[in-house]
Amino acid sequence: MTALKPKDPELLPGANPETDCQTLPEPLPVPLPAEDEDEHEHAITWAALGDKPEHEPAGDGLQSWRRRPSLWAVWLEKAALVIEKPVGRLIGNHRLNPFYHTGPIALFLLLVVGLTGFYLFLFFQYGFAASYQAVARYDDQFIARAMRAIHRYASGALVITTLLHAYRTLFMERFRGPRWLAWVTGIVLTGIIWLAGVTGYWLVWDTRAQLINDSFIRFLGTLTPWAAGYVAFLAEAEVTGKSWPILLVILAVHVLLFLLAAGFFWLHIRRLKRAKWLPETHWMVGMGLLLVAAGVAFPLTILPPTNPLALPLAVSLDPLFLFFLPVAGQSTAVLLWSSLLFITILALALPWVSHDRALSPADSQTASPPKVNIIKERCTGCTKCALDCPYGAITMVERHDDKPHKYIAIEDPSLCVSCGICVGSCDGVAVTMGNLPPALLWDEIALRLSLARAKTEQPVKLVFTCERHAVHNGPPVANGYQGVEIIALPCVGVLPPDVLPRALEAGAATIQVIGCPPEDCRNREGNLWTAQRLRRQRVPRLKRPYAQSPITAVWQPPNEFARALHILPVTAADESGQLQPDYMASRRYYWPLTWRHYVAAFGLLLLVLLAQIGLTDVWVVTAVSQSPRIAILLPDPTAPLALPPQHPLTFHLSLDNQPIWSQPIRGEKLDMPFFAEVAVTPGRYVVQWWIELGEGDGRVILFDDTVTLTSGAVLRLQYRPDHTTRCFTDACAR
Repeated sequence: MTALKPKDPELLPGANPETDCQTLPEPLPVPLPAEDEDEHEHAITWAALGDKPEHEPAGDGLQSWRRRPSLWAVWLEKAALVIEKPVGRLIGNHRLNPFYHTGPIALFLLLVVGLTGFYLFLFFQYGFAASYQAVARYDDQFIARAMRAIHRYASGALVITTLLHAYRTLFMERFRGPRWLAWVTGIVLTGIIWLAGVTGYWLVWDTRAQLINDSFIRFLGTLTPWAAGYVAFLAEAEVTGKSWPILLVILAVHVLLFLLAAGFFWLHIRRLKRAKWLPETHWMVGMGLLLVAAGVAFPLTILPPTNPLALPLAVSLDPLFLFFLPVAGQSTAVLLWSSLLFITILALALPWVSHDRALSPADSQTASPPKVNIIKERCTGCTKCALDCPYGAITMVERHDDKPHKYIAIEDPSLCVSCGICVGSCDGVAVTMGNLPPALLWDEIALRLSLARAKTEQPVKLVFTCERHAVHNGPPVANGYQGVEIIALPCVGVLPPDVLPRALEAGAATIQVIGCPPEDCRNREGNLWTAQRLRRQRVPRLKRPYAQSPITAVWQPPNEFARALHILPVTAADESGQLQPDYMASRRYYWPLTWRHYVAAFGLLLLVLLAQIGLTDVWVVTAVSQSPRIAILLPDPTAPLALPPQHPLTFHLSLDNQPIWSQPIRGEKLDMPFFAEVAVTPGRYVVQWWIELGEGDGRVILFDDTVTLTSGAVLRLQYRPDHTTRCFTDACAR
């Protein structure tokens, strides 16, 4: 059998595949050839910087490169970390922590919703009774019954995952600058997913759909003049049996919303380089099996069909989608929708009403963190910075000056998020942040290390960490521990590999890099690139002679910094059988997954899914606490009387000869359908409904009868041309 051809490395124009390849397989298979040390020719390198600082480090040092997180974001993250910590400890491997994979998981769930929805669509029918019976028949078929349950459970999980992803994006403040598009499309996407779920419940045309329909009528009546026309169309469809266009429109909206959701997912990540569309295989297999098991073990039940002459006494509601139904028609509904509208507008405006601020006290409170700056005379066109940038803020263009290099890197500050990953990718010291020289990085490391050695006689451990760890471990990071000097960077991706051997030569006994867990870097790939550089799997990489130097890396959440600080290097037996530190293995990014990790992770997801199934099928009492209604509908207000156009009318309603409601109709409204609902208290009444004619023409009684109105009952007074009696109402058939 012919061996499979290895996948070509990812390259940018001008890159040399022999020297500038992106990655090597994990783990490192065989020693690299000797020529790998000469990766690219640079006039200046981090290893060749003079021992004497080129510049006096600024008073604020590397703080001038860092951002000042908002206090509210810090507290939101602290709350999240409280929940994530026991989850991480239970699972035992951060690679399986679901909180770090919410984005790809959401897209996977959307695909599940789409596939199961397409299957259900194949057997769906249109019409009030036909749609209800089609859904009822799903329950008689094993596959259709399971598909319907999976469709609902995946939809609920999609909402939960989307909200978790939004929360994580919020406290990491990944919504400003070039990230605004991802944030805004994410907010819109959440609304689209919610609307799609509501229309899905509407399609069943059961008592739950009846409440949705009533809420939609109130919405139309509040914001548009179309409520009466819509109700008249529903009433006509009930009489004629031609209700299929209504269900067809709802289904079309449902499908259109799904397609819009897919489109907004694409917009959501279009600015990301190397966007991760789907989660790893184990996530898709595990979650797929959980959804199938839940769909088989917990089939859905169907509620009674819609009854326009009675409100549902009680229904099971899904709070994720139908949270508004328990308060529909009440005064609290205005407060609910006003609050949601305010939160949505505020969320959409966040990228522009808030700003990133530099941490440096020397800067003003409104100063932004510095952006990428390419030192053009040093650039050799090696493409590493452009390849490493997570947001495409650096591009390679052909060079037309007298330099011998073919390409030059050009920065676009409008796409830069100030992560500094490009600084760590340039072994030619040609990339910096803002106007400060890149050598400032080494100058401050050397100065801090020198001062730390002067304070103690014991060996000094040099620790590099990111701003997230620094924020959540403020005093320890600022003051260090005994014999430990901690340097906080915007991201560990800022760290050039050549700096670490120099730090060892300058007196550091050991070096440790403490970064965020896999898939949880605020800057997406800073921790991954650093791990691969230290493992000699990505250029620029740690030089071969230092492969087993006392340099370790730990990838832990921000609230696990103290624990990470005391993690010892991995040990391995040497040729004599003695255990020795294996520093290369101690820099691993992904640790092996075992069955214990899988069982813990997916067992936890199973518990969450079971909780979702229980909490999203909550029975709510509705009509028992509601007053009965008298619904008045006239498709044409003048039709019962054959009056000329523009003749003024006033509708009246009385109970036991006591007027309780009146509504004048004049002008253009005489040509429009009329609809009104009047709430009354339960009891037995003599109900009179009449039209008072304008200009002294008297009145015409349309209904006069004794009716018992119980809680949840609907007395519908409606004129239909086929009636021959004087009352002109549905109640005439009594």
